[in-house]
Parts: sequence; C-alpha cells; structure tokens
Amino acid sequence: MVLFCIIGEMGSGKTLTAAQLAFKNWYFRKQKLYSNFHLYKMPYYFVDRVRQFDYMHEGYVLLDEIWRLIDSRLSRTTSNKFVGDILARSRKRQLVYVYTAQVIDTIDKRIRKVQDFTSLVSTNRKETAYRVNVFRTGYIKNGTYLKTFYFTSEIPKQLYSTQEEVDMIDDSKDEGGCPEPKLMWQLAAGKCLNCGTLITANPNRCDPEYGGCGSRNIEPIQPIFFDTWEEADLYGQKYWEKWFEENNFISSKSLS
Repeated sequence: MVLFCIIGEMGSGKTLTAAQLAFKNWYFRKQKLYSNFHLYKMPYYFVDRVRQFDYMHEGYVLLDEIWRLIDSRLSRTTSNKFVGDILARSRKRQLVYVYTAQVIDTIDKRIRKVQDFTSLVSTNRKETAYRVNVFRTGYIKNGTYLKTFYFTSEIPKQLYSTQEEVDMIDDSKDEGGCPEPKLMWQLAAGKCLNCGTLITANPNRCDPEYGGCGSRNIEPIQPIFFDTWEEADLYGQKYWEKWFEENNFISSKSLS
C-alpha cells in the first residue's frame, strides 16, 4: 500500500521517527503494528525471521536497518525473493512499510523505483524536537518535496531501546512450519529498584543520560503475550489514556 523510507545520519532520529509514526497510526488510526525491533508501551507483532513476513496482513510494518540486514544475513537468492515479496505484499495485503537507512543508495533499486515517500530527519541540539521533510518517490530532487512535519520526543523516546542490536534469522531454507510472530506488550526493559525509573535505553543501568540515578540495581520487566489483537489493543489504549490523564498531557500535541 505504502513504502515510506526514513533517511538520516546516525543519531539523527530515524528510529525515533519510525516509533512516532507507529504510535500515531496505532493509537489514533487503530492500525496493527509489526516490527523487527522491540517496542515498549505499544502492542505489536515481533517479526525476527524471514518466513514470518508471510503472516503480515493489513497493518503498519516497522523495519529498522532492514537493508543492512538483507546484505549481511541473506543469500542473493533469498534477498531477491524477499524484496520481490515486499513489493507484492505492500499492495495486495494493505501493508504500510516504514524503514530506515543511513544512506539512500543502500536501498534496493527495485524498491526505490516504486517507493512512495522518502523523508529526511533532523533535530535540535537538545534532541527534544524533530523536523521531518517528506518527498515523493524514492529520489530526493527538485519537484519532489511534499511537506514538513514536526514532533517532540516526549512520547516516542519511551517506545524503544536506542541500544538494541537489530537482527534477523534467515529461515528461508528451513523445513516444516514457521512460528507465528508473537503478539506482545512490554512496559519497558526493566525498572530501577532504587528510584523506580522505567528503563528502555540501557537494560543494565539506570542511565543518568536518560534521567536515571546511575544504579545498576535493575529488575527486568517481562513482556505480556496476547492471543488476539483486540485484547492487546485494549490493554495499550487503557495504559495511554491513564498516562495522558496523569501527566496532564494533550495527546494531539505530540503529533504533527
């Protein structure tokens, strides 16, 4: 349905932007979420192997570092099939693919030829506000600029770990059935037992860089698994309704 690429230098906010878009499309537009990296405080299907892509239908797909993973993990034959499947599924299965890349030239040329949107991310010095310039097609050139949107980091910085090393299992030649992606919700990676801070970025330390106390006394938080999307979605909606109320936060101000 849509192929949306996010381009930016390391640390510019590519994954943060993907998380922001995911939150907007889940919470306000009731879209199912699929992701190849772990999300916090949102329900999603975790996809970490090639054949699990067959299970995806009608939803919003987040793919972090996917082109690096394809180059380093997949054979040429599997890579060609994987790209071909993305092109077919995005339309026929009503999937929106949102993927990140540091350099646009790393994206497969077949994808770029039919890519709907390309975006460039930048941030301020404090990394609290972000600007995203959106262009039509897979080529940034004169005449393709579409719009610019802005968002703040207060919500999306809670939604993923900046230190997760994303990987993907090539099970394309495996025999037998493939396990379905797990439908899960996870509040955070852990909780500091000293100050109570919820840990997302560094699961081994209550990092002062993210407002923590520096303690390494961390209790892991396990994910909750669900059988149906409706159950997971309701759980997540209730969490954020309470969060918005407790923090006197107008939800619309976090969105462009």
